[in-house]
Amino acid sequence: MGWGARAARALATAVFVALPCGTGMAKTAPPPARKALNPHVLAILRSYPTDGTHRYWWPKDGRYDGVSRTLRYDGEVVARGEPGGRTFCCGLTFEVWLRACERAHRHRGKAGPLRLAGIDAAGMRRLRSAWYCAAGGLAGPEDALVPRGLGYRIRRLEDARPGDFVQLWRHSGSGHSVIFLAWVREGGRIVGMRYWSTQSSTRGIGVRVERFGPPRGIDPQRLHIVRAALP
Repeated sequence: MGWGARAARALATAVFVALPCGTGMAKTAPPPARKALNPHVLAILRSYPTDGTHRYWWPKDGRYDGVSRTLRYDGEVVARGEPGGRTFCCGLTFEVWLRACERAHRHRGKAGPLRLAGIDAAGMRRLRSAWYCAAGGLAGPEDALVPRGLGYRIRRLEDARPGDFVQLWRHSGSGHSVIFLAWVREGGRIVGMRYWSTQSSTRGIGVRVERFGPPRGIDPQRLHIVRAALP
C-alpha cells in the first residue's frame, strides 16, 4: 500500500489560519524567504506505506534508533534500524529529513554521496542526538538544525507550512516528533494540528490529528517548529 487516500487528502486540503489573539505567541515578522527542503520532505513521506508495515515500537533501551532502515552517512552507520522495520517518532522524522537531503542533492545534479558542510559521520550522530532530545534540549529538530545553519525556527503558528518539522509537548508532559501538514480550526481559531508521524494509534506510520488544551492535549506554548533548508 502506498501513501494512501487518507494521507493524500490531508496534504491536498491543508489550510492555514491566522493565530488568534491571546495565545501568548510572539508577534514577529514572517520568516525570511529561503529555499526550503519542504517539497523533498513531502515527496519522501509520501513514499512510506501507511498499512502498518512500519509499526510503532519504542523499547526505551537503545537497541535501535527508531528508523525503518539503517541509515548511512559519510561511509558510516548513523542510525540503526531493526529487522522488522519498526519505527518511533523522532527516528522516523530524522530519517525523512536525511532522505530528503539526499533527494535534494540528487535533484540538483550533484555527483557522489551527500556531504553537508562541516558535518562528518560523528557530527551527524551528534545532530541525531539533538533531534531526539537526548542532548539536554527540548526543541528536537530545531536544536539539531538551527545552530548548524540547516534550518530556521518558525515563530508564528500561522507561518507553518506542510513539511515543517515539529517537536510538540503535551500538557500531560509527553512529547512527539512529527511533520506538520495543517492546522485544525474552529470558528477561525487554531484548535489542533494535523500531522504525519509514527504512533500506536495509527498502527505505525500515518496521519493523526491532535487538539490543543489540557489535560492531555498539545500545549501551544511548547511547540517547536523548524523549516529545514536545502542542503
